[in-house]
Amino acid sequence: MSILLTAILVALFVTIAYIDSHTFQTHIFRPIFVGPVVGLIMGDVSTGLAVGVTIELMFLAVIFVGTATPPDPTLSTAIATGIAILGGGGTELAVATALPVSFIGQIATTFQNTVINIWFMHRAENAISKLNTRGLVLNNTVYPMLTNAVLYGIPAFLAIYFGADFVKGIIEAIPDKIITGLSVGGGMIGAVGFALLLSTIQVKKFWPFLFLGFFFASYLKINMIGIALLGVICVALYYYLKIDDQNANA
Repeated sequence: MSILLTAILVALFVTIAYIDSHTFQTHIFRPIFVGPVVGLIMGDVSTGLAVGVTIELMFLAVIFVGTATPPDPTLSTAIATGIAILGGGGTELAVATALPVSFIGQIATTFQNTVINIWFMHRAENAISKLNTRGLVLNNTVYPMLTNAVLYGIPAFLAIYFGADFVKGIIEAIPDKIITGLSVGGGMIGAVGFALLLSTIQVKKFWPFLFLGFFFASYLKINMIGIALLGVICVALYYYLKIDDQNANA
C-alpha cells in the first residue's frame, strides 16, 4: 500500500472516529481502538495495539467537564502510532509524541466547540425561524461533522504522509533525556487516572476486591486476562451470595 493511500485511510478513520465521538458514542475514538486500527492500516497491528494501550492508560478518567476541554487522545494516538510505526521508535517515542499532539488536539477541539459549532448553531436557528428543514439538517449535522475532516483528518494525513520521509531524522534529533522524561510523565498521568477512578469507590465493602486483584497481579504475577476472569468470578460470587441473603431474609 502506498504512503499516500495509507495517509488517506488514516485521515478517513480519524474523521469517522471524531464523528462517532459527537454522535453515536460507540467509543471507536478511544486510544485502545484507534491504535490497533491505525496499526492495521499501516501493516503493524502489534505496535498499534501497544501504543493504543499505553496512551489509553495515560488518558484514563480524563473527561469533558463543562466548558473545560481535556487534552485530545484520538488525534494524538493516531499520529503517535503512525510515527512509532514509521520510525520504529516503540511506545516510548509514541508517548513522547502523544503528549504534545494531545495539546494541539485540545486547541482544535476548543476552537471547534467555542467558535465553529456556535456559528453553525446560529445558522441552524435562522433556518428554524424560516422553516428551512434542509438548512437545519445541513447546519446542525452535515457541516459540523465535515469540519472534523479539516480539524483532525488533515493533520493526521499530513503527519503520516510527510512523516515517512523525515521522521527518522526527527527521532534522532530528540535527546534521549526528553523522550525518557516524557515517557515517565505519561506513566504518571496514567497513575493519576487510576487514582481518580479509585476515588469513585465510596462503598468500603468493595475495597477487598481491589486488594484481592492487586495481590494476584503483584505477588502471583497473574496477567490482565487472569485478573479480568477473577473479577468476573468475584462479581458472580457477590451476586449469588446477595441473592441467597435476600431469599433468607424473605
